[in-house]
Amino acid sequence: MKLSLPFLSGPAEAASSYPIGRKILLVASGIAVLLLGTDVLTFLGATDPVVAQRAGLSVLVSALFVAALGLLWTRTTYAVIVSMIAMVASVWAGQYLFALFVVPFLVGMITLAEDRKYSMRFFGVTVVWVGSIAVVRPLDIGFLALILPLLALAYAIAYFSRKIQAQREADRARMAELRRKQQEAVEAERKAIARDLHDIVAHDITVISMQAKAAEFSGDPAVAQAALKVIGATSKEALQDLRVMLNVLRSDGSATRVDGSLVDSAGNAASSLEILIGVEIFAERLVDLGHPTKTAADPRLSGLPQSAQAALYRILQESTTNIVKHADRDSVCRIEALIDDGRVWLEVANKLPRNMDYESLARSEHSSGIVGMTDRMAAFGGTLTARRQRGDWVVRAELPADIIDFERTRLGEVTPNTENS
Repeated sequence: MKLSLPFLSGPAEAASSYPIGRKILLVASGIAVLLLGTDVLTFLGATDPVVAQRAGLSVLVSALFVAALGLLWTRTTYAVIVSMIAMVASVWAGQYLFALFVVPFLVGMITLAEDRKYSMRFFGVTVVWVGSIAVVRPLDIGFLALILPLLALAYAIAYFSRKIQAQREADRARMAELRRKQQEAVEAERKAIARDLHDIVAHDITVISMQAKAAEFSGDPAVAQAALKVIGATSKEALQDLRVMLNVLRSDGSATRVDGSLVDSAGNAASSLEILIGVEIFAERLVDLGHPTKTAADPRLSGLPQSAQAALYRILQESTTNIVKHADRDSVCRIEALIDDGRVWLEVANKLPRNMDYESLARSEHSSGIVGMTDRMAAFGGTLTARRQRGDWVVRAELPADIIDFERTRLGEVTPNTENS
């Protein structure tokens, strides 16, 4: 078991090649080597045989304790074994001065580095060692008055330091998790904003562009006048949508005036994006742009949560934008927003162009618009498909019907299919 000392390292020290715990061990090892050196010098300078013998025993005990400290750098188990041999040698030789410094230090370092069960076992070994001194050398019992408080103090300091540092590590982990979740929330919000900007800008600018071309090349003042009317209305709606979005993004939440009314929150801003209204608006736009359109809508959809209605509204907006961009001018379209068989579904279909590039059609299945619509449905546990079906391009969004609050809406029959031309 290799000694690890993360509990003595703060965030800054942990980045260093020698964190503070290892620095303490390095200093303690240096002091132990110096003490061992003094014992060696005493032994070499002794002339009396009795003094030389005692000095030699002291050198032996000190060398064993220094070896135990050195082994802390590699394996804790080896350090514990050598320290136990050193303790036995100290009792046999009656040399305790070096142990007075090293043994409490070993207790503290092992308590910091290892689990509680392991450190308690080693602490118990040191208590047995102290008790053996009282039994084997009763004349040295005064040593116990010094070593026992030092052992208890070393263990207590190390134990509570470990607990405090463990709590700090847990706090740091929680903060890191909170930062990660915050970052995920920011990324999700950015994606949502990107989807909304795409929906608003792509749809309205496409309509404006198509109408501008129609006005330019028609040669008919009446057609040009009608196109300019559509351009004016679309520009106004685009500006309103952008104002609403900017209002949502404002940190102070102050109101923005839109068409004479105040929009004071994200909820109120979203209230205009009702799917039933959207079916009427976008069907009318398709008709204005030369696409005969059939519609069907279930009045119960007004019971959908406002956020779900806004998501369906944006999908309808994106789908009709793609129709304007890619479909032939006279192609028949279909918009259905219904509740059936435990599902809420919105389906937008149009005839594929006669000279369709099917490679580009396959690529469009993975376009940013399709990805954004898929993300919107996934947020409500729904699905979205966009594929070729019997000569039509069909976009179908589905939601579970249990998200409808039927108490907020009166049950009604499906609005009969209507055809605008």
